[in-house]
Amino acid sequence: MLNLFVKFFEFTQSLVLTMDTYQDRPPTHRPLLTKNILVLINYGGMLYVIVFIFLLHWVASSVCLPGIFHNELQDPEFSLFYHRLFFWYLTLNAIGQWVLTIITSLKSVYSTASDLPLFNDATHEDWTKCTKCDQNVPPRARHCNICERCILKRDHHCFFTGCCIGFHNQRHFILWSFYGIIGTTIALYYLEQYLSIHYVSFLGSEFFKYFLPYALVITIIGKSSFYTFLTIFWCYLVLSTGLFCMYMFFWQFSLILNGQTSYEFVKGKKIYQTNFLDEMRSVFGPYWGIQFLIPFPWTKHDGDGITWKSHNTKFL
Repeated sequence: MLNLFVKFFEFTQSLVLTMDTYQDRPPTHRPLLTKNILVLINYGGMLYVIVFIFLLHWVASSVCLPGIFHNELQDPEFSLFYHRLFFWYLTLNAIGQWVLTIITSLKSVYSTASDLPLFNDATHEDWTKCTKCDQNVPPRARHCNICERCILKRDHHCFFTGCCIGFHNQRHFILWSFYGIIGTTIALYYLEQYLSIHYVSFLGSEFFKYFLPYALVITIIGKSSFYTFLTIFWCYLVLSTGLFCMYMFFWQFSLILNGQTSYEFVKGKKIYQTNFLDEMRSVFGPYWGIQFLIPFPWTKHDGDGITWKSHNTKFL
């Protein structure tokens, strides 16, 4: 199982590197069809997030919870209300962090002449020139051909937000992934409780009925309802989305721990690492510990995304 996870991790990292390298080619070197496909994936990913969050909330609050608590002997309305209130808290935080990821991405854009000081070898010796927007840019800023801008501390382009993850929106992206993990986990628990009451128990002898191929076959031959099949299919979709959120969350935290971006990791560069607390304050601000319970989007994080404390360059 561990080898399978390691191979999956290595595959996803190679895929990220391949996509990142490919999209960074000059537009003239990429077919128009490829660019259009990337744009469609961009909007498709954003649409998926909107539809998924809406369905996740609706299924949990309007289908599963009433089906779970309708047999409660002691004040089912009381239990239903507080479970719905908690799920509203998760949903609103997830939507809020997703929107903030998109909005604050504009702060990380660093590609117009008015934003850039005059290049000076003495004061900006570690700056580089972007050949695509013909501007001098600070360390860790990289160009994105989808956004068509240079992004401060660019980590990667996220197709689920339609923007790049950089210095000013990395914390919102991580918090969005965090609430995605919590929300999908709670939703799976509700689904398990609901199906155990109205279908078969997850822990019973008929657990095999939850395997998707089997559920599809018995639905086709009429031994199970199409509604039940959709509910089981929804379980798989929620599980896969939750695992993806978990992967992104822990991947981003590993980058913070190492003081790297995704690009620096795959290139083997480790130049700007300080210590874990400084890295956390750089991403989440001074009150990083409570950001996961009560997000404060107005708190500023340390640094400006332009100047970086560096140590001796070393390679992994």
